Amino acid sequence: MGNIRYAGPAAESSFRRMAMGAWDRPGDPSIYGFMDFDATAGQRRVDALRAADTPVTWTHLVARAAALTLARHPDTNVVPRMGRVHRRARVDVFLQVAIPREGGDIGAADLSGVKIEAADTKVLPTLAGELRERAMRVRRHEDPELERGKRGLALVPRLLMRPVLRLLALLQVHLNLDLRWAGLPRDPFGSVLVTSLGMMGIDTALAPLFPIGGPPIVLLVGAVTPRAVVDEAGRVVARPILRLGGTFDHRCFDGYQIACFAAEMKRLLEVDVDEL
Repeated sequence: MGNIRYAGPAAESSFRRMAMGAWDRPGDPSIYGFMDFDATAGQRRVDALRAADTPVTWTHLVARAAALTLARHPDTNVVPRMGRVHRRARVDVFLQVAIPREGGDIGAADLSGVKIEAADTKVLPTLAGELRERAMRVRRHEDPELERGKRGLALVPRLLMRPVLRLLALLQVHLNLDLRWAGLPRDPFGSVLVTSLGMMGIDTALAPLFPIGGPPIVLLVGAVTPRAVVDEAGRVVARPILRLGGTFDHRCFDGYQIACFAAEMKRLLEVDVDEL
């Protein structure tokens, strides 16, 4: 008797026949999910800092909360390497930076980013100030390390881009080689990637894991919008809600670790916002 007891071929539509040839077997380890946060306390924190001439956004709050969460739960501050999960020695947060092009050519708009090192040790105004200053340099093409890397990738033929990126991931992540001598940034993505569409009015979205050397956690910050919720007295009321889209690498996390991560994020963003 074989391993599986088959009952014969299933009925086959034209789409099913085509689909069997179009897709390969599943190979994506991504776990996707959304979590809603009551933004009342967080918005008060944002407003208070802005009133003190410290411009912060919800992206900064989420980045800081993620950094503290990873620091308090070290087994979630990890990277897949050489066939197993390795802990990181430091919490670095990568925040994406949009670079619009003059003339309104949306297809030519670029996407880059800034890595905030040891983000769990930097209070919110410090983190926001560093991101603001470095993002300005990125948009002005004044970040020498980033510009060297972009010039190097521009020399790679399109047909060779995937194998070259895989080779770089092998050298930098799995073999842990420092390639700054070749113009490549050291550990470019860090522990977690935080991106935002909230400033564009989008409240619900997900972002993919970067499959070649990217971090195993990606958080997408949506716009804070009023939503109907049930309060403690059982009444339906409108409250400002932040919806966070999360993507996790199943090679590093299962439901238990993700639940611990989410619970700490909820505590920081809803209750203990003054810790941010």
